[in-house]
Amino acid sequence: MTIRTALEARKPELAASYTAFATRRFERLTERFGPVLRGIYNSDQARNWQAIANLTTRTGTRIGDHLVLDGCKVAAAADRYADEVVEAWIAKIDAKMGQLDDATVCHLDGHRFAINGQKAGRSVRIEQDRIVNVSSQGTLFNQWPARIYLDGKFISAAKFAQI
Repeated sequence: MTIRTALEARKPELAASYTAFATRRFERLTERFGPVLRGIYNSDQARNWQAIANLTTRTGTRIGDHLVLDGCKVAAAADRYADEVVEAWIAKIDAKMGQLDDATVCHLDGHRFAINGQKAGRSVRIEQDRIVNVSSQGTLFNQWPARIYLDGKFISAAKFAQI
């Protein structure tokens, strides 16, 4: 199995994580600012609103207008997010390690993964964390710090690149 195949199997989990993130954020904002989010642009929460504003739909009459989280928009954004995360994850692994043979991805806990495989006949293990952050523009993004083990022993990315 290739790294791509192993990581693409994680897309449903990543999409579900994005959906939960958007739902929680919308719920918190509507609890604080009401169903039309009155005053949000002049608040400290404007950035949080910008991250999900395109996932909402205005419903009701002019008098009874309110915003709702649009399930179709959230699903499409979650799928895009999962695709982008997998591509970024693959790029990070390739930059650190190159392609591995017989790759498997194990979910350890929370946002921690272990990637096992072979390279040049040697056992390779990457223990990688997924740290989820939000940019100053309100965009969700990931960071991927990792530790590399070659034949069970820790090795720096620089030394591994020399092999």
